[in-house]
Amino acid sequence: MRKTHFKAWSMLLFLLAISFSLSIAQEKLRIINYNVLVGMETDKTSNKELFTNWIKSQNPDILALEEMNNFTQKRLEEFARQYGHPYAVLLKEDGYPVALTSKYPIVNVSKVLDNMHHGFITARIKDINIIVLHLSPHKYQKRNEEIDLILETIASYPSNEKWMIMGDFNSVTPLDKEHYNNGKLAKSMEGNDIEYSYVKNLVNGKALDYGVHQNILDFGFVDVLRVFLKDFISTCDTKIFNPNETEDTKSRIDFIYISKNMEADAITSEVLKDSFTDYSSDHYPVLFELKNRVGR
Repeated sequence: MRKTHFKAWSMLLFLLAISFSLSIAQEKLRIINYNVLVGMETDKTSNKELFTNWIKSQNPDILALEEMNNFTQKRLEEFARQYGHPYAVLLKEDGYPVALTSKYPIVNVSKVLDNMHHGFITARIKDINIIVLHLSPHKYQKRNEEIDLILETIASYPSNEKWMIMGDFNSVTPLDKEHYNNGKLAKSMEGNDIEYSYVKNLVNGKALDYGVHQNILDFGFVDVLRVFLKDFISTCDTKIFNPNETEDTKSRIDFIYISKNMEADAITSEVLKDSFTDYSSDHYPVLFELKNRVGR
């Protein structure tokens, strides 16, 4: 009789452990932001199998993408279904569009092109408002105007809403200022400012601009990577163009920000550097995981 009871209790504890593990897995949201380089041009396979397989291996719940060139809404939906995302939104079908795909319904979608170089998407997934952006690559003043528009958009919502902003910001943060103080990044950018009349990425042609991210931080948003990683890590460039380039002239211009009311739910964040991301794009993807408190 005792052996029977012992076996029964053992089985019950085993089932409870499995249930708890499944519950933990369901209560975590995994989010990735990735600039994929001109419509994934490095992936020559017919259906972008290399990217698809990598995304499957990462298993994100939400995926934000920049430079989705040559994609249509229909093609994006077909692509997203390959890695288990039945919901997908493309900003536009020309130029350099951003996109958002998800395991969960994407609702309250707004696509903003006016007064933007590339544009941005605003949408809601579960209880989180999400903005996917790609700021101007050419002018620091334009980037500051664009982020002002985005922050004013957020300010028009109730103050207790949850927000996530992610994408390619084409700008650096004052939180990394110590890394840039050697002047090497600014020096490497001077040539383009001089050679091309439409490029003005440096303040007075000399200094890095921190205004975009200072405004975001002053608004109360949290740079999730900096919550978990105190040392500098680059997101651009990768090994695709210059495998021997040193970290000195690389930058962190890809970010995931969250509103302050989400910080307690943050689990981890990292830049995903591996044998695929080293050569698939000139940007590395950024990962963020947080507790999924909706639907418990």
